[in-house]
Amino acid sequence: MLLSGCTSVMQKNKFGDFEQAIISGTNLNAIALAEDRASIDKNTGQAKDLLWSLQAATVMRQEKIYSKSNLLFDSAEYEMKDEDTEHFLSKGAQLAGSMFLNDSVTSYKQSQFDGVMANTYKALNFMAQGDDANARIEWNRTEDRQRRAAENFQNKIAKQQKKLAEEQVKVDQENIDRSLEKAAPLLESQGIDLSQWSAYDGYINPFSTYLHGLYFMLKAQDRSDYSKARDSFKRVYGLTKNADVKVDMDMAASLTKGRSMKRHKPTVWVIFENGLGAKKEEFRIDLPLFVVTSNVTYSGIALPKLVERPQAYPYLEIGKIKTRPLASMDKVIQAEFKSEFPYILSREVIRATLKTIVQKQIQDQNPLMGALAGIGQAASTGADIRSWSALPKEWQLARVARPTGNKLIINAPDLALPLDVELDPNSRFHVVYVKAAAPNLQPTVEIINL
Repeated sequence: MLLSGCTSVMQKNKFGDFEQAIISGTNLNAIALAEDRASIDKNTGQAKDLLWSLQAATVMRQEKIYSKSNLLFDSAEYEMKDEDTEHFLSKGAQLAGSMFLNDSVTSYKQSQFDGVMANTYKALNFMAQGDDANARIEWNRTEDRQRRAAENFQNKIAKQQKKLAEEQVKVDQENIDRSLEKAAPLLESQGIDLSQWSAYDGYINPFSTYLHGLYFMLKAQDRSDYSKARDSFKRVYGLTKNADVKVDMDMAASLTKGRSMKRHKPTVWVIFENGLGAKKEEFRIDLPLFVVTSNVTYSGIALPKLVERPQAYPYLEIGKIKTRPLASMDKVIQAEFKSEFPYILSREVIRATLKTIVQKQIQDQNPLMGALAGIGQAASTGADIRSWSALPKEWQLARVARPTGNKLIINAPDLALPLDVELDPNSRFHVVYVKAAAPNLQPTVEIINL
């Protein structure tokens, strides 16, 4: 129990040094930290830890270590499938153990957006390598995940409600209801206002759907691909009202009607992956509020909360054109957290009630052992703050004509040095992918010629 209580501190330290490496621009150090925690098999290169596979693969992608990045994304996908099909007895044992410890002792449960972003980044890696066949496969997988997003959310919520119903049988429902009622004002004191958060329609990520459309428009094999692209752009424009997406939607529509691609001018799409997304932090309520009796040493709960991180830069400038918001990863993260939080809160209250009942029973028999049980309860109370913390805060977009001389100059407010981007004159279309994780950090640039 004491060791499990340390998991919160251990989680915080692991994510802390990884984040520090990213925001200081020492990506190779961040990769080394993530690889060490991903439990990578030296012979196969496969990793066993889902979350740290995703973390390592994300930073490798930024460093253009594409093949290894995709190998780890493959490992993560395999672990996702394994988690989804894990034997119910194994899951039951984990849940039973977590009820007397905390959720961080269970295996990492992937978010809905984890799968979508894993396929999205894999597709971008393949595009950067010029592997159109595999890129096409990954974009199809991405869109299939997006298509099933709303259904998966509903299934997930239904499963959570079923688990709660099973766990509530073990304790006095009156105490749970009383505890939940008292928890509400305490949550408000932490600035947790879930009412302000809403999902994109269908729980999709507009960035992934937009890139799906862009790929099928520029790498179309037949007219049906132009229709796919038009439908993706139409959906994203409906969600974002981004003017550049409207231009792309009109372009795809014209191609669907038979207009030749050669009649469209050479174009550059500048995509800005900006900042780091919202992360989880723990807050504790270490007060004897959730108790059957006052004759206990300790009772309390620990919960995760989302903390937003800053933009790296407000926008990029390409001449007089500025990038504009395309998709918010924060919004995607917040929406899923909002759907899960009632379950997390209820489970934590049930857990605290169970522990307190046991502590009371021990206290009645032996005050010294009761005091030790109280210490154990305090030590084992912790929140699960694990999340894919290397994801960005948002994406922005600018659509510009290819400049004369094939040289693109990108600037930003407070950017130390402008980015000079040389474009391949043999390609008509280019995606310039710019990433900056933190303020004052010089962005990295990736050029994908299409």
